[in-house]
Amino acid sequence: MNKLNLSKKRIAFLCIFLAIFTIGTVFIFITPLSVKSTYGLSTQTSDGVTISFNIFEPSSGGLNKPAIIIGHGSMVNKEMVKGYALELAAAGFVAVPFDFRGHGQSTMAEPDNKTKDLIAIKEYLNTERSDIDMNSLGYIGYSMGGLGQELIHQDLAFKCFIGIGTWLNSSLRLGNPTNPLNVLMIQALFDEAIELSYLKISLATRVSIPVSSVDSNKMYGSFQEGNASMIYLDDNSNHLTVAWDEDFIREARDWAINSFDIDVIDETFYVNIRGLILLLQVIGGIGFFFLTIEPLSKLILTPKSDREKEIQYYKIEVPDMSVKSISIKTISYSLVLGFLGVLIFIPLLLILPLAVAAFVVALLFGQAFGIIVFLWRIGKKSDSTLREILSRPFKGRNSFLRQTILGAILGALLFLIVYISIGLNYLGLVPSITKVWTMPIYFLICFFVLLIVNLITQVIIQNKFSDSIIDTMKVLLLGVIFPLLFYIVYLLLVSVLMRSLFYFGTFIPISILMFILSSGISVVSYRKTGNIITGAIINAILLTFLIVTISSPQSGLSFIARLLF
Repeated sequence: MNKLNLSKKRIAFLCIFLAIFTIGTVFIFITPLSVKSTYGLSTQTSDGVTISFNIFEPSSGGLNKPAIIIGHGSMVNKEMVKGYALELAAAGFVAVPFDFRGHGQSTMAEPDNKTKDLIAIKEYLNTERSDIDMNSLGYIGYSMGGLGQELIHQDLAFKCFIGIGTWLNSSLRLGNPTNPLNVLMIQALFDEAIELSYLKISLATRVSIPVSSVDSNKMYGSFQEGNASMIYLDDNSNHLTVAWDEDFIREARDWAINSFDIDVIDETFYVNIRGLILLLQVIGGIGFFFLTIEPLSKLILTPKSDREKEIQYYKIEVPDMSVKSISIKTISYSLVLGFLGVLIFIPLLLILPLAVAAFVVALLFGQAFGIIVFLWRIGKKSDSTLREILSRPFKGRNSFLRQTILGAILGALLFLIVYISIGLNYLGLVPSITKVWTMPIYFLICFFVLLIVNLITQVIIQNKFSDSIIDTMKVLLLGVIFPLLFYIVYLLLVSVLMRSLFYFGTFIPISILMFILSSGISVVSYRKTGNIITGAIINAILLTFLIVTISSPQSGLSFIARLLF
């Protein structure tokens, strides 16, 4: 019996999208077939920190295999560099991407000594793996991961160092035929964190030539002599995308192969294949998610006898204001008053744990503050108090409880879809146990600011449009433009203070995807429920997992000091 009154067409589409997602999920985890993947491993450092890592290795057995350890950058985790690990494993290496302490699923500790994390991974390989040649190690360091040079300088077991969007220590030991160290520095032309000129200065010192003579994409020394050194420059990437750039991954793979002179097991390059599989997986998963909103809404929000009745929408009528006028004022109030909102939030930023997460929600609160003032002005015109505007979505204890349950179920479903696709393959979304306690705090803040934004985009603007596809896309676009424009302006201001575009280049690409997904969820969930509670909960769940996972332990005071000084 069809309790949800699902049409055959909807059931068919649900099955199709679920099948697409399932097929994509299977293929993304078995590609390449030549690689064996082991997830969820952990080891302990000498100071008691739990370090999480994965291992990717050739499916075929063998002894004395070379191993390459891969360290990620700040605000990201081991999943960010999975593409490098898979390609190296297909070639014949044992590749070990790991989470530095305070990142991803590794725990936190003070004082902060991340070199011990790398040592712990090496010790694990030495004690737990008898098939690895412990005198044939390599290290890849992305961004912050470049700190691994401290160990490489002293440990002669490392024969290869590949730096991705990171610095080069000019004093890093030189290689020779007896104790080789081949060094490749991968640099994006638009890298916001590392300047090419600094790399050239360090490389010039390393190879003993004038800086003016150093060229990019030219190898100095040789693999035979164990002192090959090169800066590989690509002109189509920035600091964030170097972790996924096809050319960079291929160059790193080839450099490692030449450094260890191995017989390549699998010549195929899988980056583009896996990218297409991910696209298939995401389309299937997101399509399935959106198709489940309506039947679950009917099941949870309304009794069976009332499911055919029209949805009662929470609306704020402003007939004397056009969509254009509302949009301009929303943007203006946000940009002008957002600074005051951020200042009001600073005391919380100082006391909240995980400064990067606090910085993200501080910007969100800044925009929400401007919108609150605008809503207050709208309320004065319609004889409604701000308190009435903010409290009305919560009217009715039973209704609010049902909205909360629906939001929690849909939020869990969306998180599962995103985690299985993007989270396990490109950007981790599960924080360590030591950071989990902060999630309710950030969830409540995210929920509040998202609710405020939805009062404008859904309760006011969406009700001025029809339910057609074109009008729905217009509302969705406005829901992206409002926060994105605010983030662009304020991150540029932060960039001016820091004299660096690091946060701008890192946050904006991910923010665009998040705002598109968030706006789509808000538009559809409001249309299917008549309220903004469900959409705010769904988006707050996903956003909270993201910002808590990527945020490393740092006090708000030190974060602000870094911005200003």
